[in-house]
Amino acid sequence: MALPHDRSGLLWNDGPTARFTKSMERWINAMYSDDPSDTDVITAGQSVSRIIAKEDGVLSGRPVLDYLIENYCNGATTEWNFTEGQGFQKGQEIASIVAKSDEILKIERICMNLITRLSGIASTTSKWSEQLGGVYLAATRKTNWGVLDKWAVHIGGGLTHRLDRSDGLMIKENDFSMSKLTLEEILSTFRTATDFPVIEVVSSDQALSVANSWIELQSGLSTTYQLTLMMDNLGPENCREFSDRLDDMGLRQKFVLEGSGRVRWENLQDWAQSGVDVVSSGSITMEPRMIDMTMLMEVSK
Repeated sequence: MALPHDRSGLLWNDGPTARFTKSMERWINAMYSDDPSDTDVITAGQSVSRIIAKEDGVLSGRPVLDYLIENYCNGATTEWNFTEGQGFQKGQEIASIVAKSDEILKIERICMNLITRLSGIASTTSKWSEQLGGVYLAATRKTNWGVLDKWAVHIGGGLTHRLDRSDGLMIKENDFSMSKLTLEEILSTFRTATDFPVIEVVSSDQALSVANSWIELQSGLSTTYQLTLMMDNLGPENCREFSDRLDDMGLRQKFVLEGSGRVRWENLQDWAQSGVDVVSSGSITMEPRMIDMTMLMEVSK
């Protein structure tokens, strides 16, 4: 099943898109402004800086570091030994950078913050995805670094989910409480307005009501989209029961089932058997374990 939760095409198209590039620019500028590291005591000349892995992981952040180095180190050259998304092992050299000593020292901490965090998210995503088997793993909008975190999830084999509120229509509990529209009126706006319609449901009964209303509204349309039912905090067992119920009704393929809420490493095997198509979790971006790396510098000969 092709899932609409993959929006990585909005970030990369034969290179970083304008959206991805602007995100890199904003975050890097903020980090540099917050830690300018101005100093007059650095020896002039060039140096070679080598990024070494201190544990195994999956590389993410290469295009971000390329942008950083290109814009803050005049005439620097970077040689990468691994491609974005490639696995590496402890002790291996990830990249080497030849740059002016004073310029690379000013951004050394930014480099390491970026590559260790993004590689940590990619590594965690890869590990979780393997544990889930055939169930996809998606991020949520709960991120610290926005698009950069979403990119790392994509590189680790996960799905970005929506990049912002306008990227697909999602109706959640707060939207319901503030809307003057009925469920049927809300669903009517979904029919052709977006390729990524999502309704959050908090009980099996509500999910069934939404499913029946959606099927009725889709009748007679030449172009239809699968509705994503985000089953919030229902747990693997209830999701399994609802998936089986839709299957018995002959409706299962008309919906994408998304499990969400309290998704943790400890219960991923339960989610793998839950009958959902995808699970979404903020833990992979809000609680990432950074990959340990070091940058070693020496005078360039």
